[in-house]
Order: sequence, then C-alpha cells, then structure tokens
Amino acid sequence: MNEYKPIVGRAVTWLTQACLGVAMVLLVLIAVLIVTQVVARNLFDTGLPRVDEAARFAGIAMVYLAAPFLLLRGQHVAVTLLVELLPRLGRRLCLVVGELATLGFCVLTLYGFYRFLLRAGRFATPAMGMPNLWFYMPALVGLIFLAVVAAYRLGLLASGREVEE
Repeated sequence: MNEYKPIVGRAVTWLTQACLGVAMVLLVLIAVLIVTQVVARNLFDTGLPRVDEAARFAGIAMVYLAAPFLLLRGQHVAVTLLVELLPRLGRRLCLVVGELATLGFCVLTLYGFYRFLLRAGRFATPAMGMPNLWFYMPALVGLIFLAVVAAYRLGLLASGREVEE
C-alpha cells in the first residue's frame, strides 16, 4: 500500500507536466497565429478567419490544460488570508472544502458539457469546420485531469499528508 501512493503521485505529476508542456506549445502557437493575423490585415489587407478561430481554440486549450498542473502545485488563484490565520486543523478543513468544491465544479461542468455537446457536438465551427466535439475536447480533458488532481489532493489530505498550498 505504501508503494501505491508514490506511484499515483508520480503518475499525476507526469500527467500534469505533460499537459503543461502542451499548454506551452499552444502559447507559442497563439503568438504565431496572432502575429500572422496582424501581418495579414496590415500588409495584405485581408482577414484570416481560420487563423482567428485557431487562436481561440489554442487559447481555450491552453487554459484548461494548464489548470491541473497549477492545482497540483498549489499555484492556482487562491485567497488565503483567512486560511493562514487558522490553526492547523482549520487550514486542513478549508483545504478539504476547497478540493471538494473543485471536484464538484469539475463534475457539474463536465455534465454541462455533456448536455451541451449532445446538441452542439454534431455541428462544426464556422471558419475551420472543426466539429464542436473536437473544439471543446481540450477543455473536457483538462477538466477531467483537474478532477483527478483534486481527488488526488483529497486523498493526500485524508491520509494526513501535506499538500502544496
């Protein structure tokens, strides 16, 4: 049983680092796409709707794929003023509530995506013609990984171990 947790921890770390690597590539892609679009408009007097849509896709994917890494390391946006004033037990309780809230958010959002994609999944994006299912897939994957990280952090808290804040 003691070997199981480090294996799970390494797997979760590897998974989130892989997502972060993809997010960094997407950030570079966004910059290239935006520069391409500016050059096309200013020098050639033409709009590139596919480039605009591709940049939007990359931006959505980047945000959702970076979030699990940030949550795992405790580097997500958090207001900790009150939590830091609490005794150890109060801090742990706040962390548990926060992880449960994150897990609940993921479940509700994934359900919302499911209901949305039941209808909109068969349609394509206007410029690239990409099916909506594929357009929103990085967000779905990111939310699933975010839920995995929240569950992992809950497991750490339940076993009495520390999580990064």
